[in-house]
Amino acid sequence: MKTIIVWASCFTTVIMLAALSGLRLESPDQEFVLKAAEGGMLEVQLGNLAAKNGVSPKVKEYGKMMVKDHTKVNDELKALAKKKQVQIPAGLGKAAKQQYDSLAAMKGEPFDMLYMNMMIASHEQTIGLFQTESNKGQDNELKSWADAKIPALKHHLEMAEELFKHSSNSPASHKSHK
Repeated sequence: MKTIIVWASCFTTVIMLAALSGLRLESPDQEFVLKAAEGGMLEVQLGNLAAKNGVSPKVKEYGKMMVKDHTKVNDELKALAKKKQVQIPAGLGKAAKQQYDSLAAMKGEPFDMLYMNMMIASHEQTIGLFQTESNKGQDNELKSWADAKIPALKHHLEMAEELFKHSSNSPASHKSHK
């Protein structure tokens, strides 16, 4: 009987240790990685759409910048996630895919306005996500990484707000920007 109890105890300990070794990050840190990864993927895909379908040269340039900047950040995050043993999804989730599809269906100046509006909302949300990780995350490496990205995200937001103002002006002002 004692042997069974000892074996059961050892077995339980081994299972608990195996489970804990696979969960290197606390749940909020893992959630941050997953949300940041999906947001970054969406930024790149929307940026590609803007570079291709945007009307304003400035919107096209902004889209190209989003692709370049967020691809770099996404690569950094993938490396961190691998190190932390967090599996990042290969594609967009349902809600992000719907955002992409709604923008892809637009043409002309309404495309530019919707894209810039999406960039404002997305960057506001992303800044909040990164600030939360920076302030409350449990993993020091992720906290530091998130904190270092906030200034660039704020810059992207400021640029998006400025471009949105120009894209939502009267038709006469559009002619002066072309």
